[in-house]
Amino acid sequence: MDKEEYEVLKAKFLQLFASVPLPLRNEIIALVDSQPVSWSAAYSEIMSNTPKSQVILTHLKQISLL
Repeated sequence: MDKEEYEVLKAKFLQLFASVPLPLRNEIIALVDSQPVSWSAAYSEIMSNTPKSQVILTHLKQISLL
């Protein structure tokens, strides 16, 4: 994933995250390295621009969430 695509997916995620109700932010949205990732954990990874954030964004794109 190139930097431009990453930034576009990150922006889409942030818009979507803002509309997720607080009680649902602990729900699992992806599996990364066989580990569940919640909305909140994904937000933390994406805001920190970790390598795991690319995997999360790619997964969310593949399941047509982004």
